[in-house]
Amino acid sequence: MKTRIFSLSAVLLCLFNNWRKLFVVLVSFPFVLCGIVPMLLITDTPFTFLAILGFMGLIGMMVKNAIVLVDEITRLSTEEGMHMYHAVINATLSRVRPVMLASFTTIVGMIPLIPDPMYGSLAVVVIGGLFVGTIVTLLLLPLFYSMLFKVRKPND
Repeated sequence: MKTRIFSLSAVLLCLFNNWRKLFVVLVSFPFVLCGIVPMLLITDTPFTFLAILGFMGLIGMMVKNAIVLVDEITRLSTEEGMHMYHAVINATLSRVRPVMLASFTTIVGMIPLIPDPMYGSLAVVVIGGLFVGTIVTLLLLPLFYSMLFKVRKPND
């Protein structure tokens, strides 16, 4: 697991060329557990091997959403010349629909798998993690970005 996180970090560092952006993307991982653990406890589902596979797939979805959001903020601020404050807001607002639709369709697609004895744990992990992961991506990730890069409201 450590080597996967290290290799993911190395790829993201090459992509962003910035430690702070890498940290913004990676900080969302622990919050996914805030959705997984309660869902496993509520549904009384064991954490099986397929749940681990679901967790790894969930991390991939979270990284994708975070990368697209951070990249959009960077694009708006550099190419469009937008103030960082407005870039964070506009990038987040432009990502609401795609992130919500992708999460909703995945959650709805996993619901029939919940009673299945083999794939039930995978479905529970993905549903719980995506529910909280969507909130983290749309609310906390822009907040972390703003705090880390010291984004302030312009005095217009």
